[in-house]
Amino acid sequence: MSETTANSTDTSDTDVKTSSGDVMGSASRWQATSSSVYLARSKQTWTGAGSAAGYVLRYLAPMRRLMVDVVGGEQEADRALAILVAHLVKAGFSGHDKGRLRDFLVRGIRSAAKARFDEAKADSGKGADKKQAAKTPVPPRIEAAQLESADWIGYWREGILQRAWRSLERYQHACRYGRIVNRSPDEPDEDIVYDSLRVMMSHPNETGELWAGRVAAMAGRSVTPEEVRSQIELARVRFAQQIADEVAQTLEQPEPKAVHAEIKSLGLAKAFAGVKVLA
Repeated sequence: MSETTANSTDTSDTDVKTSSGDVMGSASRWQATSSSVYLARSKQTWTGAGSAAGYVLRYLAPMRRLMVDVVGGEQEADRALAILVAHLVKAGFSGHDKGRLRDFLVRGIRSAAKARFDEAKADSGKGADKKQAAKTPVPPRIEAAQLESADWIGYWREGILQRAWRSLERYQHACRYGRIVNRSPDEPDEDIVYDSLRVMMSHPNETGELWAGRVAAMAGRSVTPEEVRSQIELARVRFAQQIADEVAQTLEQPEPKAVHAEIKSLGLAKAFAGVKVLA
């Protein structure tokens, strides 16, 4: 397989280097052979989703933030999003499942915002609700929904990161309660893999001893600084892989070059710093 290098960007949310020293401690034989991230590992794509509405709802948080920017309020945003989801339930992607999911959603948000505005005008004209009739609907700011706007890319990036963090947390939970099957005897326990990375990123200037104390309180067992450093090493690979998988699932053709380009476009490349990235 060819190796790909992920370029760094100025995204502090995903930077796992700290001023308290290099967290890359001595690696076990298992870690040495399991420290690569595969850009094309995930074969699931949004264009192959069985339920368009169900798949899109994974990204409701960034969608809602953009819709609020467009329609000007949370209540109207929720009504407009309900229109969009109802359309997806009824008609699916309607042949528009091409390219990047985030671009499809911007176009859907524009259309839903316009539909909600038309609906509000009709309701106001009917005078069915006196309170509503007295309020003139405000036209949506369609110009706020641009494919490459900094706000939208930021919302989308945060949504991808949130999903990656949740995946890592679920993995830790499964490890902690013995729900991982077919584990090799050489594999280290990863029951504090999420907690260790979270603590390190929340308190980057603390010592390994302080990290261990925080993680021990969260895990309910004794933890050494060496164990925390080892878990951080594992977590960095797991977290980067989750990001790669999440990004791949939002592309029509999740080929390595396309995944790499999208990671760079979203400002997520720092999550891959120091990690071997393979096609």
